Amino acid sequence: MQDQIYTKNGDGGQTSLGGRHVPKTNSRIELIGALEETESSIGVARMFVPAGDGLVQDLAEVTGHLIRILKYLRGETARGESLGDGPVAFLEGKTDSYAAYYQGFDPDKAVMSCRTAALLMQARAVVRRAERIYIRADIAVGSKESALQRRYLNRLSDYLWAASMYLDTIRREGQPNGTTAGNAAINGRTSVCNTAGGNAGGTQSISRGSWNSANPMSLANIRVFMQALENEAAARGLSLVVAVCSREGRPVSVDVMDGAYIASYDIAVNKAWTAVSLQMPTKELAALCAPGGSLYGLQNTNQGRIVIFGGGVPLKDRDGNILGGLGVSGSTAENDTMMGDVGGELFLRMQEL
Repeated sequence: MQDQIYTKNGDGGQTSLGGRHVPKTNSRIELIGALEETESSIGVARMFVPAGDGLVQDLAEVTGHLIRILKYLRGETARGESLGDGPVAFLEGKTDSYAAYYQGFDPDKAVMSCRTAALLMQARAVVRRAERIYIRADIAVGSKESALQRRYLNRLSDYLWAASMYLDTIRREGQPNGTTAGNAAINGRTSVCNTAGGNAGGTQSISRGSWNSANPMSLANIRVFMQALENEAAARGLSLVVAVCSREGRPVSVDVMDGAYIASYDIAVNKAWTAVSLQMPTKELAALCAPGGSLYGLQNTNQGRIVIFGGGVPLKDRDGNILGGLGVSGSTAENDTMMGDVGGELFLRMQEL
């Protein structure tokens, strides 16, 4: 069992592949890296698609296909095991299903106005790079499996392009008078395409009349803000404790969603306090507080209130001034971190009402 993440075996520019050491510049290693980038980009995009949209499951299916290709390239696949023709047919069918959205698509505008589409376009760019690497690399050239995988990557490029068209069309046609998808969510629509820098897709209705722009941290505003964030969490199947504190670190409001862990109450409150006390997201503290870090041991001060994992963020005004702190707890570290970031973005968006 490996008890240490770093082995130092790669310090000389070599890495392990299929039981042997090869240069990190090896074409197969480059290809694996490109596909890992693709998998990650698709994973991030999927996090911003509302839970009820079929694109969520489709992207999960694609991720499964990529994992199978990666296992093959890493030499982890049993002899005779194949990707099969099904994944290519799957992509062709899904791409054809987006035919109605082909008109009026401008990829340059889409990446500026639709975060989810931008992430899928990024994944497509990496897939195309992976295609080029695969063609140059002498990886079982001429074999049925390598030809199948190259064909799959070509179809995946087409599919990601088509899915981006779909997302951009929803943005353009779903909101009247050029309203952005982020504002559409605030006005009462749920959008599959969230704006770059906007709130995450699926954030529920916030009416303009319910927000007092003169005092963003008023209790009434914080109640509206927290309800919107909790609706987003519920749409993602998460049960969280959500806490907000003032810039002085005093609690403003704490909500416990149904099914949230008892322990998450104190953790959420302390995340909000940590974020405002140290004026930074709590996710940034893990490295700083690790042995050898510049803040090593900080987590043991302040009666143990300092939290050094994600889910706590400062709440800021549009000029970057810290108004308070947000803490969320109740899921994995990754989900807590994501929901904290979503909350920080949502708070900024609400100030634009």
